[in-house]
Amino acid sequence: MKMVILQVFYVIFSGLMEAIAIPNEIFLLGSPFIALFSLFPVYIILNESKSYTASFLYMALHALTVHLASSFWLANFRDFAFFTLGASALGTAAEAGLIGIIFHILPEQCDKCRILEENAGKHSFAAFGRILWFCAIWVTWEWLKSTGFLAYPWGTMFTAAYKWKLFTQIADITGVWGISFLFALFSAVFAEGIMLLSKIQHSVSPEKCTDDYRQSIKLMATLFLTAGLYGLYQYCIPRIPEKYVTTIAVQQNIDPWATTEQNSIGISKSLTEQAVFSLRENGEEPDLVIWSEGVLSHAFPAARFFYENNPEEESLSAFIARMGVPFIIGGITFVNPEKKHYSNSAIFFDKNGAYSGFYSKMHLVPFAESLPFKDSAMMQFFTKNILGFSSCFTEGRQYVLFKIPLNSDHYNTAPLEYRKQTHAIIPLNSGGVSNPDVTWNFIKNSEENAKSHVFFTTPICFEDAFPEVCTPLFNMGSEVFFNITNDSWSRTASAEYQHFAIASYLSIEYRTTLVRCTNSGYSVVLDPAGKIVNDLDIFKTDVMCTKVPVFTHKPTIFSIYGDWLVYSIFVLGTIYLLFVTVKIRNFSLIKIIKIIAGFTTKNL
Repeated sequence: MKMVILQVFYVIFSGLMEAIAIPNEIFLLGSPFIALFSLFPVYIILNESKSYTASFLYMALHALTVHLASSFWLANFRDFAFFTLGASALGTAAEAGLIGIIFHILPEQCDKCRILEENAGKHSFAAFGRILWFCAIWVTWEWLKSTGFLAYPWGTMFTAAYKWKLFTQIADITGVWGISFLFALFSAVFAEGIMLLSKIQHSVSPEKCTDDYRQSIKLMATLFLTAGLYGLYQYCIPRIPEKYVTTIAVQQNIDPWATTEQNSIGISKSLTEQAVFSLRENGEEPDLVIWSEGVLSHAFPAARFFYENNPEEESLSAFIARMGVPFIIGGITFVNPEKKHYSNSAIFFDKNGAYSGFYSKMHLVPFAESLPFKDSAMMQFFTKNILGFSSCFTEGRQYVLFKIPLNSDHYNTAPLEYRKQTHAIIPLNSGGVSNPDVTWNFIKNSEENAKSHVFFTTPICFEDAFPEVCTPLFNMGSEVFFNITNDSWSRTASAEYQHFAIASYLSIEYRTTLVRCTNSGYSVVLDPAGKIVNDLDIFKTDVMCTKVPVFTHKPTIFSIYGDWLVYSIFVLGTIYLLFVTVKIRNFSLIKIIKIIAGFTTKNL
C-alpha cells in the first residue's frame, strides 16, 4: 500500500513539474530547463508498473494533474465552464489512460528472467529500447490530444520550450513533435540513469551496463547538438522582407461578454482613429486595420445593413469609409437559417466600409464553442433548459484567402524580369516592321506586381495551433497569418502566454510572419524565426502600429509533409512491438520480412 501511495505521489509530482514548465503565473513564458526533467518520475513509474490497469491509472493521473494545474482558467469560460474544464479534464485523462495501456505492452514482456539477464550484461539495447519507446509513446500522446474534435494542444511539452529558440527552429521540419521528442528523450535518459544506479549494485557486469547507457547519452547529445546547430543557422540567417504591410492592430482590453457591443466598438474606433492620424502625420498610410475576435455581435450577412446605420453617432461603415482603410473585424455569420447555424467569423470590409465577405472558424473549441450532437433535439433541450444557453457555433467549411493593395508607390509597376511567360516570339511582318503590341511587352510589364498587394489569411482564436487548418491556408498562397483572438475571459496571464507560446510555432513551421490581434493580449508580431517584431502588454488598452514584414512565400518540409514524424513513429513503433511480442532476440531485416510474410500467408 505504501508503495502505491509513493508511486501516486511521484506521478502527481511529475505532472506538477510539467505544469510549472509550461507558461504559468510564475514563469510567464515557461521554463524549458524544468521541462527537461519533468517527465523522469512518470517514466520510472510507468516502467515499474505491474499491470495494464496501473499504467492506465498512472498515465491518466499525470495528464489530469497537468491539465488542472495549467488550464485551471478554463473554469472562467462563460456558460460552458462546467464542460470546458470538467469534460476536457476527464477526456484528457481518458485519452492518456489509453496511451498508458499501449505503453505497458513493452514492460509486460520483461519477466524476472529477462531482468536478471539484463543485469548480467545481456540485452545490450534494452535501456535504449525503453527510452525510444517512451519518447514514441509521449509524442503519440501529445499528437493524439492535439488532433480531432477533442483536440486541445495545451499542456504539451513543446509549449514549455518557447524560450529556447535554437531548439524550436526544427518545427519547420518536424513540426512541434520533434521538440516534444527531444524533451521527452532527455527526461527518459535522465530517468534511466537513476534506475541504473540501483541496477549496478546487483549487476554482475556493471561495466557493460554503464557502456550501454553511455550510448543512449551519445544519441541524446547528438540529436540536441544537431537541432541546436540547425536552430542557430535558422535563427541567425538574415531574412530580407519582400514587402511590408502597414497594419493597425487594436487591443481593446475588454471582455465582449461582459460589456455592450457599442462600448467595444467605441473603444476600438477611438484607438483606430488615433493610430491612423498618427501614421498620416508621419507621411505613412495604413494598409489594414484589425479588430480582434468577437467585437461585432450582429450576424452577417444581414448585419451589413445594421452597421451602415449603427452606432447612431457615426455608423461602423461610415467610420471605416472615413478612415479609408480595409478592416478585418471579429464577428458572427448566420450560415444556415433553417438549422439556426451561426459561425465565429472574421468579417472583411473594403476601404469604403462595404461588407466584402468573411472567413468562418473551422476548428471550434470542444465543449466551449461546440458540443457533440449539437443538432439533436435532446442536446438542444439539455443546453437550453438545463445549462441555460440556446446554441453553439457551427464549423466553417471554406478556406478563404484575402487580398489587399499596398499603398507604397514604388510597388505599382512590375519589373520586366518578373514576366510570367517563359517563351516569347518577337515577329516582324513581311515588310520588316515590328508589331507594336508585342514590342510593348518589352517596354513595360503589364502584369500585376506581386509587391503591390498582399495575400493573407485569418485563423481565428486557437486555430493558430492546428496544421489541418493553417497548412491549407498557407498552401493557398497566404503570405501573412493575421490571427484574431479573444482570451480576455480567462482573466489570467498564464492563459494569454500559453496561447501565445503555442501560436508562436506557426511562424516557424511555415517560415512566415504571424500577427496576433487579441482582445487583451498577447498581441504580437513574429517574424519567420519566431522573433518578436512588435508587441503590446497584456490586459492593457492599446494599439499596435507595425510595418509588418512580408517574406517570399516558400514551402517548408512541414507544410508539404505535415506530421510525417508522428506517422514514422507509428510505423517504427509497430515494428518494434512486433519484435518484442514474438520475443525475437537477433533483429534483422530478413527476419522481419519472414515474420510479416508468414503472418500474411497464414491469414490468406
